Amino acid sequence: MKSTQNMPKRSQIKIKPKSDDHIRNTGRVERVLKLIKYMSSFRTVREISSHLDIHRKSVHRYINMLTQLGFEIEFIQAKRYQYRIKNIKSYFNGSNNI
Repeated sequence: MKSTQNMPKRSQIKIKPKSDDHIRNTGRVERVLKLIKYMSSFRTVREISSHLDIHRKSVHRYINMLTQLGFEIEFIQAKRYQYRIKNIKSYFNGSNNI
């Protein structure tokens, strides 16, 4: 068993932030914000995929995530399904239930 006598207590341990530290998952956050803005009008999965440079399957995951967060996703079926976020303004004005 290792001795803990020479180890500093938890309150004494200080972690110095690195100057080049960056926020983790910024790419994902940026994609979600771009998606919200881009889906203010009707878009196909292919258009969204191309715009965000992600796989079409990922587009469906993001749309499902936005739905779980309380965004109202409206869709129409023309030649292909087209999606848009119906409640962007009201969502950010505080009328959501998160």
